[in-house]
Amino acid sequence: MSPEIELEICFLFHSFLMGILITVLYDVLRIVRRIIPHNIVAVSLEDFLYWIFCSILVFLMLIRENNGILRWFAVAGAALGMLLYKKTLGVLFVKYFSLFLRKILHFVGKLVKIMAKPLRLVLRRLAWMRRKSRNRLKAGASGMKKKLTQGRKMLKMVLYKK
Repeated sequence: MSPEIELEICFLFHSFLMGILITVLYDVLRIVRRIIPHNIVAVSLEDFLYWIFCSILVFLMLIRENNGILRWFAVAGAALGMLLYKKTLGVLFVKYFSLFLRKILHFVGKLVKIMAKPLRLVLRRLAWMRRKSRNRLKAGASGMKKKLTQGRKMLKMVLYKK
């Protein structure tokens, strides 16, 4: 086989792998969206950034492999890679990996909740002590105010008598 044909076959294979890579990256984005709910603005921004990143990847591959020349068989190879991945591993990857991550996050959440329970008890106790001391301070301040008011009245009475 001639070296030119070998290079073209290698370019087709790399295009096929690029199609798989692009689809895997989008599936990772879909998994993140399943775990963390997004609004339409966030989804649009993520898609925009995703397509910019993928276009840079494809452009770099085209420059490295084929001097930047777009060949239709490369587009067909990438489309075939996308389709093959999507029909075989893609469905299982998104479904089970997002389920796996949800289970891990659920477990970690429960673990954090268990570990935070003593801390919550200490914080409740501190809040109770703060309320109690605040009430005591208020009672002391009002008692002090009464005594000062009584002392002032006594002083006025003594001063007016003279």
